[in-house]
Amino acid sequence: MDRKYLDKNADIGERVEDLLARMTLEEKVVQLSGVSNERRLYDAAEGKIPGEGFGAFFARKLSDEQILAIMKNSREKTRLGIPPIVFEESLHGLYREGSTAFPQSIGMGAAFDPGLVYEIAKIIGAEARASGVRQTLAPNIDISREPRWGRVEENYGEDPYLTSRMAVSYVTGLQSNGVAATVKHYAAHGSPEGGINISPVHTGEREWRESMIEPFAKAVQEAKVLSVMPAYSELDGIPLHAHRGMLTDVLRGELGFDGYVFSDFGAVPMLVSAQHVCHDCLEAGKTSLHAGLDMEATSNDCLGPELLEAAKRGEVPIEDIDTAVRRILGVKFRLGLFDDADTYVIPFEKRAESSLELARKAAEESAVLLKNDGILPLKEDFGKILITGPNADEAQLGDYSHRSWDRQTVTLRKALEERYGDRILYAKGCAVAAPAEDAGRIPELAEEADCIIAVMGDNSMFHGGIGWGDVNTTNAVTCGEGFDTSTLQLPDAQKEFIKGLSKYGKPLILVLENGRPLCIGEECGLSDAVLEAWYPGEQGGYALANILFGRVSPSGKLPITFPRTVGHLPCFYNYKVSARGFYHKPGTSDKPGMDYITDTPDPLFPFGYGLSYTSFEYSDLKVECGGPEDIKVSLSVKNTGSMEGREAVLMFISQEFCPVTPFIKRLRKFTKVGLKPGETAHVTFKLEKDDISYIGFDMKPVTGEGRFRIAVGDLTAEFEI
Repeated sequence: MDRKYLDKNADIGERVEDLLARMTLEEKVVQLSGVSNERRLYDAAEGKIPGEGFGAFFARKLSDEQILAIMKNSREKTRLGIPPIVFEESLHGLYREGSTAFPQSIGMGAAFDPGLVYEIAKIIGAEARASGVRQTLAPNIDISREPRWGRVEENYGEDPYLTSRMAVSYVTGLQSNGVAATVKHYAAHGSPEGGINISPVHTGEREWRESMIEPFAKAVQEAKVLSVMPAYSELDGIPLHAHRGMLTDVLRGELGFDGYVFSDFGAVPMLVSAQHVCHDCLEAGKTSLHAGLDMEATSNDCLGPELLEAAKRGEVPIEDIDTAVRRILGVKFRLGLFDDADTYVIPFEKRAESSLELARKAAEESAVLLKNDGILPLKEDFGKILITGPNADEAQLGDYSHRSWDRQTVTLRKALEERYGDRILYAKGCAVAAPAEDAGRIPELAEEADCIIAVMGDNSMFHGGIGWGDVNTTNAVTCGEGFDTSTLQLPDAQKEFIKGLSKYGKPLILVLENGRPLCIGEECGLSDAVLEAWYPGEQGGYALANILFGRVSPSGKLPITFPRTVGHLPCFYNYKVSARGFYHKPGTSDKPGMDYITDTPDPLFPFGYGLSYTSFEYSDLKVECGGPEDIKVSLSVKNTGSMEGREAVLMFISQEFCPVTPFIKRLRKFTKVGLKPGETAHVTFKLEKDDISYIGFDMKPVTGEGRFRIAVGDLTAEFEI
C-alpha cells in the first residue's frame, strides 16, 4: 500500500511515522488544538473544510448528523484524510440531549461499588459512540480534601485508593466502547488554597506521591487511559500546564503514560492572564508544549497560528511539535478513526430501560443514612406526608448536566405522588436561600400531615463549567465548578425553615441533595432521620422513595468526612498519626480542654460511616502473612437483621512505626456484598506491596517493615513483616 498509514493491519507505530513523514508543518500544528467555533464547524459539516483539517472538535452545538458529516469530509476532502477526535463531557452521563443522567460522582464514591461504575461508564461510552463522540472529558479523580471547593461533587471522595478503583472502572468501561477517557485533573487539584477553584495547591512532593497521584497511576498502568488533562492549578509554584517535571518526567517517565495530554479549557492562556509565568500566548504555547502538553482545548490561542509562524522562524523546536503530533496520531489510530467508516458510529438506544434501571440502582446504592431514630423505613399504610423544601420538586443533578436532563428527571415529590396520590401534601416552603412564595401554607399542611419530609441542600442548577454562563439560573447556585464557599452550613433560610418544621411535633425526615459535606450538627439534632442523597440522577426520586419506604435498605457509606465546623478543616480520615492532637483532652464550652479548647477534633460523621435498616456482624478476622507479597486477610460477614441488604466491607491498614511518619490508617481494600437475613459471606482480600509501602527519603516507594494492624468493621488483627 502506497500510504502505509491507511493499512489497518500495519503496526500503529509504523503507521504514525509514515503519516508524520508526509505532513507539512501547517498540518502538524493544526493537530495541536481543538475547534469549538460554531461557524467553522457548521461550514465543515457542509463540506467547506480547510485542507489541513482539524485536530479535534467540541461536539457541544452539533447534531449527530453534523458530527458524521465533519468526519466524512475530514477523510475525503483534506489532503491526507486525517480525522479529528470528537470530544464532549461525560462526568455522570454524556453531555448531550436525551442521554442518561446518572448520579453525580460523589454519590458513586459513596456506593463503594466499582462494578457499578464500570457498567455506568459502558453505557456512557455506548451513548457517546452512537452520537459520534470518541473522547470524553472524564472521569474526575481529584482527591477531595478541601470541602469548601465547589468541585468536590465531581470526584469520588477523599481517599486515593477508593478513587483509584473507581478510576480504573470508569476508564475501562468507557474505553471498552472505543471512546477515549480523559482522567483529570492531574495531579493535585483537590486541595486548593482556601477552597477556591484554580488557586495554588500547597503540598510537598511526598504528600502528593502518598495521597494524590495513585488514581492517575492506576488509570495509566491498569486501565491504559488514552488521555490525561492537567489541572488548572499550580503545584509548588509551577502551573501544571507548564510543569515538565509532572507532565514528562513523572507522567510519562515514571508512570509510563503513552496517550496524549489534553489541556483544560483556556488553561494555556491562563499561564499569561492568571498565573503570570509567561509574557504572551506564544511563550505560553512554547512553554506548555515543551513541558509535555500535546493539545490545546478548545482553541488555538497558544498552539496555533503564532506558534506556526514562530516554528517557521526556527523559534520552536520541531521535535517538540513532532512529539506532540506523534502522540495525538497514536491515539487516533488506537481509536480506529482512520479505519472502516461504517464502524465509526455504533447505534445504541439512549435512555434504554436497562439504562434507567441502572441509574435507579446507582442512586439507591449511593444514598447514605446518617441518622435514624426508628422512623425509617416508613410504613406503606401511613396517613399523610408533607414533602417540602427547595429540592423536593427540583431536579438537582450536579454540575456538567445537560439542560434536557431536567425534563427527564423524577423528583421525590413526583415519585411519591405517583405511588400514594393525595396522601402526599406539598408546598415548597423554602427556596435555596430565601422563603418560598407558598411558605404561608406550611402551618396548615404540617398540622394535617402525620410526617414531614424536608428535602434540602444545594442548588446545582448551573449547566456547564466555569465561565460557561447560565442566564436561566433563578436561584443562588451553591455548589459546582466556580461555586466555592466559606461556610459548610446550609443557607440561613434553610436552617430557619428546618427549625420551624421541628416545632410542629411531627416526625421530621431530612433528605439532603448536595455536592459536598455539610456542617449539619444542629439540623441532625432537630431531625428524626437524615438521609444524604447527594445528586441522585434522573431516577433519584424513585430510588429515594424505595429507601424511605423500605423497599431497599440504604447501603451507601461516606466517601468523604463531614466536619463539625469549617474551623475543623482540614478534616480527612487518613491523617498522619500526630495530626489530631497530642493531649487528647477535648474540651466543651462548660469544661475547657486541650487540642481544641472548647471542642473535639473529631468529625461530625467520619469517612466510611453509614447506617442500614438491617444489621451486619463481622467475625473470624484472620491474617496470613508469608512475606510482603503473600498477605491474605479473611473474615465473615453475616446479616443478623430481618431485611435483605448490601454492606460495603472496608479494610483499613496502619503501621505502628515507620521511618517516615505513618498514617493513622488507610483504606486499602473494599468490597460490597449482598446478604439475605441470616446469610453469611466469606470475604478474602489479598494485599499487594503497595498496601504496606511508604514513600521513602528518596521519594520512591519502600516496602514497610515491622508491625501492621488490619481493621475491618469493629475487628482488628496484627501481622509483622
